[in-house]
Amino acid sequence: MSIKDLFISPRFNILLITAYVAIGLLVSPLIPGINWLQPGDFSEAEVIYYHGIMLQLTVLGIIIAAYITKFPKKLQLIFNVSNIPLMILNILGIGFSYPAWAISINNAIQGLRDVWILLLAIALLIGLIIFPFLNVDTKNIFKKMWSAYSLLVVATASSLIAGIMGLTAAWGEYLNFLGAPGFFMRLINDWGGTSTFLSNVVTSHSHEMLPALGAAIVAVFGISLNYSSYKGISKRIIDVGMIVAIFGVISMTTIYIISSYGTYVIPTIGSFGPQGVNGIAFDDSQTGIIGWGALIIAVGLIGSGVLSSMVSTKRYLSILEISTWLATIFVLIGVGYPIELNEAFFGFGVNGTPPTGGPGFIYDDLFMRGHLVFAFFLMPILAGIIASVIAIMEDKDVSQIASKILLGLGLTGIILGVCGLLVYMISSGIGEILAIGISLIIVSLFAILYITFKLLKI
Repeated sequence: MSIKDLFISPRFNILLITAYVAIGLLVSPLIPGINWLQPGDFSEAEVIYYHGIMLQLTVLGIIIAAYITKFPKKLQLIFNVSNIPLMILNILGIGFSYPAWAISINNAIQGLRDVWILLLAIALLIGLIIFPFLNVDTKNIFKKMWSAYSLLVVATASSLIAGIMGLTAAWGEYLNFLGAPGFFMRLINDWGGTSTFLSNVVTSHSHEMLPALGAAIVAVFGISLNYSSYKGISKRIIDVGMIVAIFGVISMTTIYIISSYGTYVIPTIGSFGPQGVNGIAFDDSQTGIIGWGALIIAVGLIGSGVLSSMVSTKRYLSILEISTWLATIFVLIGVGYPIELNEAFFGFGVNGTPPTGGPGFIYDDLFMRGHLVFAFFLMPILAGIIASVIAIMEDKDVSQIASKILLGLGLTGIILGVCGLLVYMISSGIGEILAIGISLIIVSLFAILYITFKLLKI
């Protein structure tokens, strides 16, 4: 393979992005302003670094989605060629976010990066919609795995909408809506004014993007495993799970559109307690549906028995992939929902008395940080990279030792991450177990990098 062919290869770009993410996470504690175990929401430095990692994961998703659905080679070429320039822009965006004199430069760098990725996402979505009617290979994929393909389409659309929300927020926060037409500013005033609008659109962006990305990862994994060939009830169970996830994505997206670009106030389901502060937020109930869909799909995959028939490397990666889903669902639903049902105590992370706060606010504050780092950062990264590697794998093995080490590292990191998050929360900040879990997950990315290198023969 020539150097030219190397850099336009989806296989090499997966390897490159895995290395970028693994190294980025490894050195992150050395970056000024980055403290992943600091209670509360992300700081501005952490938000910038987080986006520098997650946007590259989004590029990976675009590349692999086009690859598994057999996009035309020329369009795949555009996606793959974009990888390295966007990686450079991500690194520059992190670096130029620190000096005060570089604000304008940084705005230009990050703006160029965001618009570039947005255009790639638009191209991906258009292709996913029209190619089943134009491309024979894609038409066959759609016929065989219509539920996963449909989930990929709606998840891509939702991610694109969340990205537009993010760009809107950046436009208002950093450029004060420079060049906005009068009717748009009038709409913002109708929606509660600039401050309220920005708060709503940032919240919608942050809450929508990761569930949408997670749904896309689930769809990619399902297509990669060719679940249409499964026999018995397993395929039906997987189809049901995909349909449930599709409903969750559509419902979630609708809620966030009308609550950001509109005046819709997201209600609380089954509110009770002091002034109704306890109860599940309606949007969280819908993002939870995506998790329930993933859980149903996991049951179908495990029940099919297909894992036992895989070569060991693919089997270990698949087990690790499903484990990321289960861990994320446990944290967001198993822990997050009970907190919402007891906000009179937890108080939305605010000290005080209901409904403006609660005596257990510190636990909610710690959970916010813990679930952001673990369930909204590390688990999507691990799941996205694993799903991408499986998508380009052939049914061949690499070292049994390397595969077993990967599974051991990954599962131990996930288990310690979940347990460590709980300890971190209820102990008011003892984060050593969580830190060990995070470290093992990062090391497992390097194990995946090694396996990817061996499999791709680069």
